[in-house]
Amino acid sequence: MATYTTQYRVDAPFEETIETVTGALAEEGFGVLADIDLQAAFDTKLDEDFDRYRILGACNPALAYDALDVEYELGALLPCNVVVYEDEAGVGINVVDPQTLFSLTDSDDLEPIVEDVTGRLDAAMDAVPEATPVSTTDA
Repeated sequence: MATYTTQYRVDAPFEETIETVTGALAEEGFGVLADIDLQAAFDTKLDEDFDRYRILGACNPALAYDALDVEYELGALLPCNVVVYEDEAGVGINVVDPQTLFSLTDSDDLEPIVEDVTGRLDAAMDAVPEATPVSTTDA
């Protein structure tokens, strides 16, 4: 199991989950700057079948601005990705762990921003009905 994401399972249809997650992120000040449909990309570019798999590039502009003011190169780690996928077990959500991601910077000045981002992403996921965290023993 990946240690750089927080993982959830949802008892809801895929498209409904995309809408719910996008709305929950918006409530916490995140916009979705990119919506990458890997299933469609793999089908079009590789003629390969793949699970429904969307990467939502979530960005809170105020927090991104503050973070880039501290460390200009940080843009290489932005936005915070939220993945919604559908596999044989149902619909899942993976949310990047900002603590792990931003530990690459080794900048103490970013810590308050990282804590804020983490809290907001956690609150967004708490607002997704039926989102059940997957523990490391479930994998």
